[in-house]
Amino acid sequence: MDEVQKFRGPRRDEPEAVAGSPSTRVKYSLRFDELPTVGQLVAIAVATAVYTIMSWFCSTFLSTGVPVVSSLFFAIGFGIPFALWFGGWALVIAYIGNAIGAGVMTGQPLPNSLLFGTVDLIQLGVPMLLYRLLAPSFGLDSIGKDVFTAKGFIFFLLCAVIPNNIIGGLYGNYLLMISGIVPANAFLLSWFQWSASTIVLTAVIGSVLLRYLGPVVERFGLTVHGALS
Repeated sequence: MDEVQKFRGPRRDEPEAVAGSPSTRVKYSLRFDELPTVGQLVAIAVATAVYTIMSWFCSTFLSTGVPVVSSLFFAIGFGIPFALWFGGWALVIAYIGNAIGAGVMTGQPLPNSLLFGTVDLIQLGVPMLLYRLLAPSFGLDSIGKDVFTAKGFIFFLLCAVIPNNIIGGLYGNYLLMISGIVPANAFLLSWFQWSASTIVLTAVIGSVLLRYLGPVVERFGLTVHGALS
């Protein structure tokens, strides 16, 4: 049977192989194609709810003493995999999760909450864009299933852990400072604590989820292959 299948060529129901990327047979991009499936929309809605609740929990019960600033924002470790799995929907997950979960639900004024929501557009949006645009060129998986290889982990650190958390921490603390929540003389310390903690949490939690849960999410057809579909 295998010899017959080889003669006939690949089955039509198998995803097309990605050249130079043996870790995956699914292509991911930023193209706008067909509408997302019901299953994908349900998965995105669940991810949004999970990220929102985690953001609220971290900002409320793991606070540094400064309003909305968490000393252990473990939600980011889940947010990064969500971003890689769900493409452009990462921006929706990021904004709702931060604006509602770490803003409105913690008692922050609505204008502040809506403004703070833009912080996670950086922290989740940058990894999604870099993985979709660059990972295939390096022969790596676009949703990070190969994160436990040396090459995959270095790429993960450089594209989904370090730059987004440093820039996001800088921008987030700037917003807190101009809003009067963080005093100017505490800016650098607050930025360092924010960036260092989210870098560690993303590297640990995010890598485990990408390696072990990513293949399951993909196998069930829940990952978004294009920008929004």
